[in-house]
Amino acid sequence: MELLQLRYFATVARTLNISQAAKHHMIPQPAMSKTISKLEKELGVCLFDRYKNRLSLTNEGKIFYHAVSQSLNAIDDGVTQISNVNAPLKGEINILVLQHRETLVDCIMEFKKRYPQVSFRIFYDRDSAEDFDICIACEQPGDDFGGNVCLITEPLRLVVSAEHPGAKLSSVPFRELEKEEFAVISPDSNLWLQTAIQCREAGFEPKASITCSDLHCLMKYVSTGMAVTLGPEVAWKNLRSDKVAFVPTVPALYRSTYIFWNKLKSASRLQDAFREFTVEYFRALPTAQ
Repeated sequence: MELLQLRYFATVARTLNISQAAKHHMIPQPAMSKTISKLEKELGVCLFDRYKNRLSLTNEGKIFYHAVSQSLNAIDDGVTQISNVNAPLKGEINILVLQHRETLVDCIMEFKKRYPQVSFRIFYDRDSAEDFDICIACEQPGDDFGGNVCLITEPLRLVVSAEHPGAKLSSVPFRELEKEEFAVISPDSNLWLQTAIQCREAGFEPKASITCSDLHCLMKYVSTGMAVTLGPEVAWKNLRSDKVAFVPTVPALYRSTYIFWNKLKSASRLQDAFREFTVEYFRALPTAQ
C-alpha cells in the first residue's frame, strides 16, 4: 500500500467521481480506476458500490476513508511543520516597550542580524499602542497578558549630581533625603512609587519638583544639582557620565522587568523565537540577577 494510492482513494471518496479525481491528480481515468481496483484487491474488500456509473462508499469504504483522511491530514501537518522550521523567519512583531528602551534597541539590532527579513513596530506609550504582541514592562500590561518571563532583576540606585555630598558615599539612607527635591519620569511610574514608599517609611513625604518624561533631559536636571532621582542600574547604564553618580540606597531596592505576551492568542513561530532570543539576551547582561 503506497501513499499515492491513499491520496487517490481519498480524492475519489470525497468526489465520488473517478473522472474528477483523475483530473485533479492529472492522470488518465483508466489509471485512476486501476489504482482503486488494486487497493480493493489488496484490502480484500469493496470500497465503492458501483451502479450505472455512479459511485458510493460501502460501509468498509466509509471506515477506511475516515482513517485515511486522518492519516493524510497528520502527514500534511508534519510536512508543514518541517517546512516552517526550515523556512527563514520573516514577518512583523508589534512590541510595547515600557522599560529598558535602550536595551531593547541593542537586542533588536542583534536579532535583525540573525533574521534580516523581520520587521518591528515599536510603541513606547501604552495609550498609543494600537495592538501589540509582546510587552516589556515591570507590571502586567493587561488581563490577557498573563504569560511572562522575568528578563532581569537589577538594583535601583540614587542618582545625584557628581557635586552632591552623597556622590562619594558608599550608600545613602532614605532618611537623609528628606530635604531633597526629586525628578520623576511620571507621578504614576513604578520608580516614583517605590521612591515614595521608602521615603514615607523613613518618616517624610517626598517632593517631586521636576516631572520629565525624557530620560536624557531628566538626567541633565539631576547633573545640575536641581534634583535627585531613583534609577535602575542596568537600564540606565548608557545615561552614566562624569556629571552624575549612581549610589546604593539603604535599604537596597531592586526592580524586575518582564517580557509579557497574550496567553489567549496562539503565538507565531516568529514571536516565540523573539521571546526566546530576548530572554537569553537579557540573561547575558552583566549584573543581571
